[in-house]
Amino acid sequence: MDTELIKLKTKQETSSRANSQFIKETFLKACRTLDASLFEPLIDEEQYFQDLDKYRFLHSMKKQFDYLRGRGVKKVELVMGTCKMCFKGDTVHEFYVVPNEGKPAFAYNIQELQMEIKDIFRCNYSDGYERDIKKNRDPNLTWIDYD
Repeated sequence: MDTELIKLKTKQETSSRANSQFIKETFLKACRTLDASLFEPLIDEEQYFQDLDKYRFLHSMKKQFDYLRGRGVKKVELVMGTCKMCFKGDTVHEFYVVPNEGKPAFAYNIQELQMEIKDIFRCNYSDGYERDIKKNRDPNLTWIDYD
């Protein structure tokens, strides 16, 4: 009997991980295509991302996407980066109009624990932002690198 329970639990965890991977892939597709509606049906009503409930989080995505579309952008390209501030070293998904040119249009940190999504939030200081700041910095200011 105990063996059956263990098998069921393992199967459920695998299913949850597969679902989490599907949610992540769909989120990234929604970002690349600037279409928050792709991600909306996958978020539970009680799910919070970026300390925002489902509808506020989706609204923040849609607002960003609408801004870009208003500038004629139809899709963005994904480039992997790392966080340089809050969660230093964490993987960040940077989205560019033209890959690695200028700063990212937006970037997200997808926090995962044991292959399950725990949080998704905007990252405002990853590789692309740092590169853009260093490239366009005021020459009269001294850049201090804390690494």
